[in-house]
Amino acid sequence: MRFAIACVFLGLCLRAPFCRGAPSLLWRNVFGEFSYLTKLSQVCGDLCRVHAGDFSDGIFFRQRSVDVDCHAIFSDSVFIAQGHGRVEPPRDIPVSLLDDFTLDGAIPVTRRYFNQKYLASNAKTSTWTCELVSSWTKLASEGRLEGTYGTAETNHLRNALKHARGVRGGRVLVIGSENPWVEACVLEAGASRVVTLEYGKIISQHPSVATLTPSEFKNDYLRGKLGLFDAIVTFSSVEHSGLGRYGDALNPWGDVLEIARSHCVCKPGGSLVVAVMYGSDELQYNAHRVYGELRWPYLASNWVQIHRESKGEQRVHVFVK
Repeated sequence: MRFAIACVFLGLCLRAPFCRGAPSLLWRNVFGEFSYLTKLSQVCGDLCRVHAGDFSDGIFFRQRSVDVDCHAIFSDSVFIAQGHGRVEPPRDIPVSLLDDFTLDGAIPVTRRYFNQKYLASNAKTSTWTCELVSSWTKLASEGRLEGTYGTAETNHLRNALKHARGVRGGRVLVIGSENPWVEACVLEAGASRVVTLEYGKIISQHPSVATLTPSEFKNDYLRGKLGLFDAIVTFSSVEHSGLGRYGDALNPWGDVLEIARSHCVCKPGGSLVVAVMYGSDELQYNAHRVYGELRWPYLASNWVQIHRESKGEQRVHVFVK
């Protein structure tokens, strides 16, 4: 009976307007562990479809313009709060999800497996004292802040922030921080207010730094309480979204959705500063994605390229809305 119903659903679906372009997730996961991706594919639309959107030449890679329904990608169907629900993440990408994870087989997959369940747990530094943030801001101003990846990577971020519109004097969203080194760089660059989005609950005692969990971020947006940001900054955070490494549910479009939501909450003319692993396109499952000319256009959908640091393992790019 379930099979018959599924066949009827698929027959109707393939003729329905929202199925044009044959989104692979839509008809391969009607039932089963990854059935949540069926609804996600419907609601997310062209943003979450391989080859969908308009592609044009950009400064560093092709730019992708695509229609996005901001309210939809903040909805429960797309803003997936639950984890993968297993003792450990899947050791292999399910066959039904491969095309979406690899952009129809264009991106190679290698194995680099981690099980670091983190979703909804406490962050490593659960309290950010005023003294800690202030001392790190001073170290940043002196070019001596180690951060998480060493002073060279920190200083690449600091330089990129000089090219980012809206940071100085602005309200800035930082996506993903276990400790406040990115926040220190943003404050050193002149931001008046920093809001950090992080899975774990963090208590900030610094008057210029506030924190939000994903559920708080989503609810504030849907209730109209979040407001818009002058700039968004993220360093080595989104490239593992949707890979299950930290306990999150598998989602081939997890990284793309993170950056698309940042576009929704950014003021017109505001900026995005993002650093991810840079090189030839590769999915090192489940550690992270490496971004090259294939994946970058999807990650940076609707953002306009204006600057890229010349060096850095996690190359910092700057965009404008």
